[in-house]
Amino acid sequence: MRLLRANPRFRVLWAINLVSSMVGWSLGIALSVHVYLLTRSALLTSVLAATSTVAGIAFGALAGATADRHDRLRIVRSGLLIRVLLLLALFGVAGSGPGLVAVVFLQATVQQFYGPAEQVLIASYVSGEELSEANGLNSFASNATRLIAPALGGFVIAWAGFRWTVVGMSALMAVSFLLSLTLPGDRASRTARAAAGSGGGVRELLRTNARVRGLVLLQLLDALKEGPLSALFPVLMLGVIGATSGEMGTANSAFAVTAVIAGPVVGLTVRRLGYRLPVVAGAAIANALIVVLALWPSTAMALVVFALSGLPFTLSWVSTQTWLLLTVPETSRGRIVGTSGALYAAILLVTMLAAGALADVVGVRWVLGTAAAVAVAGLLAVDRLVRTPAPTPVPA
Repeated sequence: MRLLRANPRFRVLWAINLVSSMVGWSLGIALSVHVYLLTRSALLTSVLAATSTVAGIAFGALAGATADRHDRLRIVRSGLLIRVLLLLALFGVAGSGPGLVAVVFLQATVQQFYGPAEQVLIASYVSGEELSEANGLNSFASNATRLIAPALGGFVIAWAGFRWTVVGMSALMAVSFLLSLTLPGDRASRTARAAAGSGGGVRELLRTNARVRGLVLLQLLDALKEGPLSALFPVLMLGVIGATSGEMGTANSAFAVTAVIAGPVVGLTVRRLGYRLPVVAGAAIANALIVVLALWPSTAMALVVFALSGLPFTLSWVSTQTWLLLTVPETSRGRIVGTSGALYAAILLVTMLAAGALADVVGVRWVLGTAAAVAVAGLLAVDRLVRTPAPTPVPA
């Protein structure tokens, strides 16, 4: 928490992330409930859930390039303002299922451009030594709101209805936009970026930098595991284990409990252990726990697995994102974040669809266990790649 006290610019960005995460988690639940009750269509409900993945595939790489070539603070401010307007648009299309899906897709598209700009802006506001702590604190904000915001969204929509829920979420997002107006522009950073040129392309970075290849591969392996898990988790809990919907929700929330703990300790962990061990070992533990759940499925095991996996997964994921930003040139950070995000979304979508089809043939447990086991085995290649020194040191 020292960084929040010492760095006012990062403190504002952190507050923006906290409020935006509260809106995102709350609205996600409220939208899912509203669309299903409005349409009684499992298809439209599923399409709603897939919009962010499709937007990531379509715009991820372009969003990263935009963050490298244009004023990142302006992108962040514009993204927040457009999200306020789109939230208000939900009020107008509340009675139309396709209209809701269309607006949510536009929201997801805006988020694709906002995400890389925010990550690179944070990296420009803090030093390289502080970046792991900054990303950890952002992860803490996101997971802390995940603990309470879904329940809040469900309560508010039941009490006030969807339209008034949207009004409340719009007001919160407007607070984020107003906070962004207090951030000063960084003219020196923009001048240095323009003088440095466009930086190396993503293909060149992947070809010449083994560590970049390893870190991107780790993210793709996570998508390989996460796609089947996202698609089949309700089937595993309700159909295979026989749990109640309340037990399923509790198991899902258990992940955030330990993930919250991880956020504030990421910086200290990286300073003591370096990046490689948290990145590789954290992912190995989190993925191996899913294999355990597939082998011995039960409600108690699901609670234990998700509670134990939140901490190592978050340590690994935040450390991976931080190490990736520090490994590539400053002028290519947005592109590597955007491109890796687009690849992640593509694999996630394919594996989600494939998992549903395969589960009907070979069973839910085989699909989940095999995907997680492959993700664990692939970490051997990741470890070998990230051990390779970066070609040249990159100043933060």
